[in-house]
Amino acid sequence: MKVTRFFILTLVVLASYAAKGQAVINPAIEETLNQFITYSNQHDWDKAFDLLYPKLFTKVPKQDLLDIMKSTEADGLNLQMTNTRITSTSVPVLDGEETFVKVQYISDLSVTIQPGGKYDYPKSIQAMDEQFKIIYGPNNVKWDDSAKQYKIIANKSMMAIQSKQGDWKLVEINMDQPELMESLFPGSVMQTLIRVD
Repeated sequence: MKVTRFFILTLVVLASYAAKGQAVINPAIEETLNQFITYSNQHDWDKAFDLLYPKLFTKVPKQDLLDIMKSTEADGLNLQMTNTRITSTSVPVLDGEETFVKVQYISDLSVTIQPGGKYDYPKSIQAMDEQFKIIYGPNNVKWDDSAKQYKIIANKSMMAIQSKQGDWKLVEINMDQPELMESLFPGSVMQTLIRVD
């Protein structure tokens, strides 16, 4: 009886913490992330990229990104994200007329290689395997040879940015490209939200 009460009490406490954790997540940011993933899974890259931070396209032309994604699909590589959930968000940082929020999220990523496609060769698969393990960690990457598919647990960071009275826009945080990050984000944001890891 005591064990049952303890178990129920534990569940209630965990549920209350979960509810509090969810309450701090800005629903507009969550909706934007969900839309981005939906459009990406549908390969509707125009709509997906409309949700990205416009400043990104001053560094990397939007058409170049569209061409890369379409070429990747044509060459037989398919990406899908499922079970995406935000695990934490930072305190908002205001700089000028923009508000920045760092978003940590986790997602199940599947990368499927089309049999006979450009990527369906041992060297290509090995190169992807090495790259995925560097990015996501070796324990989070599983290869299913019969399905020609990677199953990846992706722990990712992105920045949500809102201009004055505007919609939220997204951009991935990737410190493997420090110059790009420094060109996108003001020094105060780099210091308080990005370089803290």
